[in-house]
Amino acid sequence: MIIGIAAGAAVVLTAATVGVVLLVSSLSPAHDVSAAAKTYFQALIDGDGEKALSVSDPGVPENEQALLQNNVYKSAGQHIDGYRILGARSDSVRAEVTQNGRKQEITLRMTKSREGEWKVGATNFQKIRLSSSRPVKSFAVNGVDVPAPDPGTGARNSLLMPAFPGEYTLGVSGDKYATAEEQKALISIDRAISKSSESLKVIPSQLLLDETRTLLENKRSECTASTPDSASEATRRGCSGFALYEYRPTRNLKWTIEKEPSFTLLRGEDSWIIQSEEAGKASVSYEVNSGRDDAPQWEPKVELVTPRVSGEIQIVDGKATLKDR
Repeated sequence: MIIGIAAGAAVVLTAATVGVVLLVSSLSPAHDVSAAAKTYFQALIDGDGEKALSVSDPGVPENEQALLQNNVYKSAGQHIDGYRILGARSDSVRAEVTQNGRKQEITLRMTKSREGEWKVGATNFQKIRLSSSRPVKSFAVNGVDVPAPDPGTGARNSLLMPAFPGEYTLGVSGDKYATAEEQKALISIDRAISKSSESLKVIPSQLLLDETRTLLENKRSECTASTPDSASEATRRGCSGFALYEYRPTRNLKWTIEKEPSFTLLRGEDSWIIQSEEAGKASVSYEVNSGRDDAPQWEPKVELVTPRVSGEIQIVDGKATLKDR
């Protein structure tokens, strides 16, 4: 009977011991890091940047986390579309992750927050560099504005920001007169094929091209309405393409524009430079005095010219203005 009681006590003690072991095991660091990794991966599959950020630490201040927000990440392409946990240790998780049909075995390095929660660490994050050929007010990532560095801080026109795996569409915004050809940046689970750095070439918007054309046409009308008397005056007035190289008195001038000159705009630091691409075709008919002032002899004459455009477009109070060069 004593033996039976002892055996029963041993069974109870053993069960209690097993319960303690299981309880400790369920609260082990490996279990915690694995749970955090699962939450992180599922959030990436769902395109839920807010959830993914809640279980990760990108290692940058909040003002540098713009690309990790829902309004940017939900519109990214090529999210991961599957994962399988292969193993977990106290500070890392091995997993097989699928993205756009590609499988890759990765290791998530985990870090512990001040509150004691395990999170995906900063070393797992890749970064996208936002840069442009000329200063811009802001970049656009998946259609969301991201302010560019303030030139007053001495920072160049470039940002380096962490991003979740996916494909991002980059552009510029905030300026009605400037745009850029869109570029794609890919953050891949396979770092070897990630394309995370692309400089955006700033080009004039269609609005600026249209307004520049109007400004040049207005200038041409001004020049042809009152043709300069000399080449030096023509240059001073910005009408060098409409100068008559005739030293004798003229009258009854009439300009005919057969073909408008074409142009392109090159971005300067503070303005747009008008660069002539192809000269135009024009003719001017007039009468020239081949006699004396007291006995004039007016003879008809026709002169062919090839007008070109030049100048500089400056933005003054939000409006395009033409400055002669």
